[in-house]
Amino acid sequence: MTIKEIAVMAGTSRGTVDRVLNGRGNVNSALAQKILSISNGNNYQPNRLAQALIKSRKHMTIGVVINSLGNEFFDDVLRGIHDRAQKYGSYGLNVIVKEIKGYDGIEQLEAIDSVLECNIDALAIMPLDVPEVKEKLDSLEIPIVVFNTDIQTEKLAFVGCDYYNSGGLCGDIAKLIMGAHGGKVGIIIGSFMMQGHKLRIAGFTDSVSENPNIDIVACMENADDDERSHQVTEELVAKHHPDLIYFAAAGVKGGVEAVLESGENIRIITVDETTVTHEYLYKGIISATVTQQPYEQGALTIKMLHNYLSTHKSPREKYNYTENQVKLKNSK
Repeated sequence: MTIKEIAVMAGTSRGTVDRVLNGRGNVNSALAQKILSISNGNNYQPNRLAQALIKSRKHMTIGVVINSLGNEFFDDVLRGIHDRAQKYGSYGLNVIVKEIKGYDGIEQLEAIDSVLECNIDALAIMPLDVPEVKEKLDSLEIPIVVFNTDIQTEKLAFVGCDYYNSGGLCGDIAKLIMGAHGGKVGIIIGSFMMQGHKLRIAGFTDSVSENPNIDIVACMENADDDERSHQVTEELVAKHHPDLIYFAAAGVKGGVEAVLESGENIRIITVDETTVTHEYLYKGIISATVTQQPYEQGALTIKMLHNYLSTHKSPREKYNYTENQVKLKNSK
């Protein structure tokens, strides 16, 4: 169906239909509702390329706030973001990326304010699950897509991992490794301020609870930092002597080094596929890792916001989960 056909059915002009579908100008509410009913009922699909070219005359700016510094996993997320930004650059899209390190609520608020000062039209953010960030996002009057980890706020969409399922898969692997006799398990995450990390704990815990002989002895934070991960892993091993450690975020290199230095026979499960995890898988030091398609997280986030700014049409799905994949030593 075309705008012309909608205009004929609604008994009005193509210009009026265009204003209603694109949210421009004052149109009688009854007529506007009639136009929307016709377009929705006939599954009207705008020409996104044409809409983008029209919008490009005004230019569009997307701000991105991402906790990526010092975390190799986000290299591929950023590659997805920049590739999409380059693809849509000829349509007038500009993407401003603000990278921060770790999980500091004040620093994330400052990063949000930094991109807002650039008069952005939309925001993509990897949000901390803290009241101050939620309050800030709730106050914004621009479209928001949250990626990699979710938060309960008004948003166009979420793009990222099904963290509960990721944790459950790692729990299933732990049960296979430990067998019926079970043993002691330690969990190391990035931060309790990340909803995704907490969901991994929940998924893992629910899975291993099926074996009453598996005992989760500790859950510690490493701030996705290798130096901190080395320290907390040393503490975990010295105090609890676990049979298995589940690294549910980054900081794998520092953590694994601490395990190796301890000389104890500890099995290891990780998440994500970085240079480090790939090397340790190949050497048999890590038993398995569960990946989550980082490139797609970055690329799809920018695509969704660009399409929304161009067409004013919300994404088809609000929750867009990337695929969790189990990687073993001989996985290709």
